[in-house]
Amino acid sequence: MNLTQTILPDLRTIPHATRVPQSAIRNPQSAIGTSRAFTLVEILVTIALLAFITLGLFAALDQVQRAFRSGMSQVDRLEAGRAVTEMLPRELEQATPCGANAVTFSTQFIPNSAPLTQSLPGMPTIMRTNLLQDCFILTRQNQTWVGIGYCVRTNDANGRLYLPESIPGQTLGVGSLYRFTAATNVLMNNGVAADPGQLYAQFKAAAQVGSAAISNRICDGVIHFYLTTYATNGFPIVLGTRFGTNVACFRPDALSISPTNSVVHPARADANFNYPGNLAALYFLSNAVPASVGIEFGILEQPSWERYNSIPAPAARLAYLQRSDVSSRVQLFRQRISIRNVDPLAYR
Repeated sequence: MNLTQTILPDLRTIPHATRVPQSAIRNPQSAIGTSRAFTLVEILVTIALLAFITLGLFAALDQVQRAFRSGMSQVDRLEAGRAVTEMLPRELEQATPCGANAVTFSTQFIPNSAPLTQSLPGMPTIMRTNLLQDCFILTRQNQTWVGIGYCVRTNDANGRLYLPESIPGQTLGVGSLYRFTAATNVLMNNGVAADPGQLYAQFKAAAQVGSAAISNRICDGVIHFYLTTYATNGFPIVLGTRFGTNVACFRPDALSISPTNSVVHPARADANFNYPGNLAALYFLSNAVPASVGIEFGILEQPSWERYNSIPAPAARLAYLQRSDVSSRVQLFRQRISIRNVDPLAYR
């Protein structure tokens, strides 16, 4: 086995310049003392920059949250509108002639208060008129008459209903859509046909101011609820000035002023030339129901609805609703429904 001999260098022969100075070993602080630290001004500038960046991030996050909340509010309103425009058409298409002197379908504007008008965004000279009506539908389920009513009202802490007025007795505003339902048997215990007309009377009593009889609230923030009726020829039923039993078949003014010459024989109208179709109310009786019904439904977005309710002064509430930016926060729905049980003989 071969062993290699290792020879260590002689430190005495190493040049003096390559040796580490003993002063540097004894005083290590001397190298540190020559470096510069951050000044107070530099630290303050850094903190200011960090604060500016943080504020920018918070502002961006706030914008994202606002957009998210606005999107969720619109989604909620759209879902509420879809729910109403799905439920109401199912009940409207089942409106049934009763063959008795009872109301089968009716629409009536809320009286004694002017409709709410709003200027359209970007077009201050063009006004949109929001209308609010009460609606009643008579349907039949097997051996039971069912009366269904819809009305837009507000309520107090005790559940009593009040008209949706921004200024009481003057101008309408925004309210909640309520649904009323009542039923009675087609035949009484003695076999005699029951009078389904009592169902409409019950709805009118339940919708009166101060009543607490309707507790089924469908949705909030309703600013527009308007129903248009159509005859079998497709024309809207309005109160016209022509006479004759066949006007509905050829002209748009399907209901004449004279009750004896009304085109829809079992129909009655309350005239008011300030409303569309010159109608303040329209009632179908006996074997008459509309051939089709058009629905216009408008809902105010949730933040605007909450803001409206938080304003105590009536004049301020009305001024808030008439702002153009508020009118742009109304979700509008429109639909036309055909009535399955229409009797063409009622239009001759």
